[in-house]
Amino acid sequence: MRRLLIIFTLFIICTACDNRPVATVTTIGQDGLRETVLPGDKIKVINFWATWCAPCVEELPYFESISSSYLREVDMIFISLDNKNNIQSVVNPFLKKNEIKSTVLLLDDPYAAEWIPIVDQHWDGAIPVTLIISKNKKQFYNKALSKVDLENAIKEFL
Repeated sequence: MRRLLIIFTLFIICTACDNRPVATVTTIGQDGLRETVLPGDKIKVINFWATWCAPCVEELPYFESISSSYLREVDMIFISLDNKNNIQSVVNPFLKKNEIKSTVLLLDDPYAAEWIPIVDQHWDGAIPVTLIISKNKKQFYNKALSKVDLENAIKEFL
């Protein structure tokens, strides 16, 4: 019994470790967005956010925590709508302070009317929003998500 407890404890410790480095921003345009929202080998959870958006900032820890739990099954991608000029002064320091390790892209395209339909035709442009896609399924959430809501949404794709 003691041996089983030790093995279980080691398993929990190993799976809880997230050795990924803190993210830094990569800038993309419409072509990068199109590529990002295409289905891939893993489930993609794509969250649109900004450092100035309080509900966005509130939900980020949920996404990051779940990302660590599903590293093998899920690609967590944060797409920032912050101003490109604020990458070094605001966005990267925010990522470091909050230990965000998932992929972070910054959409540098002023033509929202063109790129919003790439994500979802029903999106009104408000954030936060989340798109979850796999090879066979797509679901768009036009609201902030709780940790439970997010985990349940991901489980529907597993």
